[in-house]
Amino acid sequence: MTVVHCKWGMRVGTALRSGFGANVPQTDSDVDEALTGGLLSLDANVLLNFYRYSPKARQALVEVLKAAGDRAWVSHQAAREFWRNRCFAIDSMNQATDEVGKAIEKTRAAAVSAIDAWAKQTAVPEDTKQLVTAALEAGYGQARNLIDTEVQGAGTISYDGSRDTVLDLLNDLLPAHVGPPLTEDEHKSALAEGERRVQAKIPPGYKDAEKTPGDAADGASGDYLVWIQSIAEANRRDLPLVIVTGDEKEDWWWKHRNHFMGPRQELVHEFAADSERRLFMLRPVQLIEHAAALQVAVSPEAAADVARASTTDNEGWTRSAILELFKRLDAEGSPHTEIIRMAAAQGGTVSRDQVYEVAGSGEDRLLRGFTRPTTRITRLLEEEGRLMAGAEVALTANYDGGATAVSFTIPPEMAEILNPDAEGRASV
Repeated sequence: MTVVHCKWGMRVGTALRSGFGANVPQTDSDVDEALTGGLLSLDANVLLNFYRYSPKARQALVEVLKAAGDRAWVSHQAAREFWRNRCFAIDSMNQATDEVGKAIEKTRAAAVSAIDAWAKQTAVPEDTKQLVTAALEAGYGQARNLIDTEVQGAGTISYDGSRDTVLDLLNDLLPAHVGPPLTEDEHKSALAEGERRVQAKIPPGYKDAEKTPGDAADGASGDYLVWIQSIAEANRRDLPLVIVTGDEKEDWWWKHRNHFMGPRQELVHEFAADSERRLFMLRPVQLIEHAAALQVAVSPEAAADVARASTTDNEGWTRSAILELFKRLDAEGSPHTEIIRMAAAQGGTVSRDQVYEVAGSGEDRLLRGFTRPTTRITRLLEEEGRLMAGAEVALTANYDGGATAVSFTIPPEMAEILNPDAEGRASV
């Protein structure tokens, strides 16, 4: 039996592999096979991320997907989610630009004030103080100019679709490559089946269990709708199915530690029951990393831009995302905002007794489901592009071997943002 080496170590020979294909991690050659012969079903987050990419990265992705021809395809459900969340993605981009502008101005003002205090305390000559201040102002001015240039170079991003550079790119890329909707009866049946699978924790989509139809058009069944529409199109064309998604949750992916091994085994088996073709899972960055398989040359700068925008490690909650979380919690009359602030002031954790005190609950309550509002809103903010995919949920219950939560924890970056500043005022 021939054995060859691959990215994940020893590649399994055909005899051992027989009947266990779902347990064999995807290799680089598998990714090339997927790109050159599969139906590339693009999830909504792939399209929404075009608002986060640099112009070079956008163009590189367009070239790769154009090379795939009509195999680059969008399910009706993914298109529906794109249009529902497009304005939120634009908001997220604008908010990020506003945040960096405010941060620059805040630190500039603080630095100028510190220079004034230094000059007074050390009897520095006025002309020296002015030279230092001028050098500082020049540096901050250069930073602002660089940001303005980058924003202007990204093209026109507008709610108005007729003046949106990103929308122009996508319309040019995917003319008539969007699948048909389900019939009313099919959609109703699929929603019911999606909800059943969520409750049974059958992938994909069960990580969205906190969503309800009131939160998003299809509640927790959105991923399932993308899944069944993609299967139907792949079978119609008799092609392997390639799900391309920026969603890194474990109800799509088979993951081991930080490695993306391939699709969940359950999904592989489910697709195999309807098709003799293979199922693949790709992240957007892999389209760039394997562009050569489609005879597309990608510049190192564009590849780095996509990789940077596609990486969720060490990224998570931002000030604007926290504010939106608080806004929605407060609108529901929830005590969670106060509890999260309390946790931040204590380094990130709040005790069960403190939760009882704030929420006004009796100690006989086990606090089951207490984190559901924060989990639900976290996932909605992800879907809307206001929060990085894969971000840690806003509030996590900690158990001490029993059924009762003993404390609750917020993400470290949230605690850092919310911690009181030197003047004792919360930063958000």
